Amino acid sequence: MPNYRIIVCGGDGTVGWVLSCLDNVGQDGVCQSPAMAVVPLGTGNDLARVLRWGSGYVGNEEPLNLLRDLIEADEIKLDRWTVVFHPDEKEPEEVARRAGIDVNNATSEDSTQMFVMNNYFGIGVDADLCLDFHMAREENPDKFSSRMHNKGVYFKLGLKNFIKKNNLYREFHRDVTLEVDGKRIDLPSAVQGLIILNILSWGSGANAWGQEKDDHFAKPTHYDGMLEVVGVTGVLHMAHIQSGIRSGLRLAQGGHIRIRMNSELPVQVDGEPWLQPPAEVTVLRSALKATMLRKSKSKMKRRSTESALPSGSQQTPR
Repeated sequence: MPNYRIIVCGGDGTVGWVLSCLDNVGQDGVCQSPAMAVVPLGTGNDLARVLRWGSGYVGNEEPLNLLRDLIEADEIKLDRWTVVFHPDEKEPEEVARRAGIDVNNATSEDSTQMFVMNNYFGIGVDADLCLDFHMAREENPDKFSSRMHNKGVYFKLGLKNFIKKNNLYREFHRDVTLEVDGKRIDLPSAVQGLIILNILSWGSGANAWGQEKDDHFAKPTHYDGMLEVVGVTGVLHMAHIQSGIRSGLRLAQGGHIRIRMNSELPVQVDGEPWLQPPAEVTVLRSALKATMLRKSKSKMKRRSTESALPSGSQQTPR
């Protein structure tokens, strides 16, 4: 089939999984990068928000209208990135065990891990909270079927971390070194975590980069070949970002990032967290392509008008 479009019903993790499936079969297909729309059924739905498909589907949209929106949506490109972890050679067996590799057959190359990033990559306090949520969901998966419940758990974990782990990453600026496009970036002593953004939506719709302002950084998009690097100073700062009171600390912008982790730290790639031993981390633009569908602004305005009409009003078919 030379041309077709895909609807993905799920959250950011489901979108990433479908993209990885397309990566595996795309080279054999006539249409190697089919355009993809999202019906947001996850908790955060950050990519769906950027693409104007909404913060979360609640079931009040007619399926036929969704199909119309799919047909009339605009095709745009989405940058994708490869995150490579090179663990220190002094502990290959520990790294191999964490990765589920048979240590009897493992080589130093086996411990290198590569991930495709579509949304964002975090180290430190942000990833710590993500890891706590992941572990809680793994222990009781049946309790995490509601978007509101999931957000409530995240809020409770944030309060718990604020009380118990407020100073856990106070040495972060010494444990981590950052280099962007070959330039060393000094981390402020207050920073307890880094968030590397490909899209301007993080943590269920927050703009960690902040609104456009007069500084030396270019206006970011998700197809400009650039990543934005922000620092967060703790759980309270993250809560302020998510509530829109503050933004993250703008640190850098570039297309090639190198990070040195001198101690074990929590990391997360597109919401998938783990504890990472000391390592060299490289983030570079991937050769993999993604074509996404962004909902037309005119369609959004029409939907808002229709929802405001009285239930008994007759609407002219289009």
